[in-house]
Amino acid sequence: MKGVILTAGGATRLKPITEVYGKALVPIYDKPMIYYGVSLLVKSGITDIALICSPSDLALYKALFDEKFTNLGLNFQFFVQKSPKGTADAVKCAIDFIKNEDFLLLFGDNIFVMDGMEKLVKEGIEKNTGTCMFVLPVKDPERFGVVECEDDKVVAMEEKPAHPKTNLIGTGLYIYSKETAQKLENLQLSERGEYEMTDVLSSFISEGKGKNIKLPKECKWFDTGTFDSLLECSQVIKEFEENYGPYGCIELDLYRQGFITKEKLLESIERYKKDYKERILNAL
Repeated sequence: MKGVILTAGGATRLKPITEVYGKALVPIYDKPMIYYGVSLLVKSGITDIALICSPSDLALYKALFDEKFTNLGLNFQFFVQKSPKGTADAVKCAIDFIKNEDFLLLFGDNIFVMDGMEKLVKEGIEKNTGTCMFVLPVKDPERFGVVECEDDKVVAMEEKPAHPKTNLIGTGLYIYSKETAQKLENLQLSERGEYEMTDVLSSFISEGKGKNIKLPKECKWFDTGTFDSLLECSQVIKEFEENYGPYGCIELDLYRQGFITKEKLLESIERYKKDYKERILNAL
């Protein structure tokens, strides 16, 4: 299983915060936003990760995930989406990376806060036959991709409908089968002039290969597209850490999953200052 994280969006709604770097590099509490996505992949057993970014962010991601993490066993590959031609176009940038393998797709500005979230991800990996979507009910489904489900099957999906048939929406987390590569190759431009992952989802759903995992109430999900959501997400993570310890700490997650030794963990966190390092040490 491989992981693909999309970070190439312009994030114009968050300017001036995103004036010089992309949204997934914005801090959420005490870490860059992208850390929480990488952490979820690591806890789910995934260490081969493709990062799709804009040209202006490439050097920043390489600096962020240089030998500090590659020396800990993480295999990052970086791909640039040169122009905004849609989410499926972004995934196609990594087609050689994902070809002939199942993969987890995560929109880098989506954050899931829950103890044991990785157990749901592993459940989704197990039940996937084409695509498995992680869904939850919201008060304003018309802002998202609305899904209709029958038990664990997805039977229909509609993008931002004026009159939603349900209040269930797809979050920015999906499991895709190896068949996806071929579907991406055959994809046509949408009416908006973009290549849409929604069309890939719809194809799997029409074939009866759409599954879902309903996120429980205790899962806090953030689509961090507003200033208030950034603040709320930071506050939720701070409160979560006060109860459960560090969240989104990649080094600690690598150690807990058995990818690195305790000695390697201690060596890797030496560069941190007292407060952050002590919170990691207290979690051991």
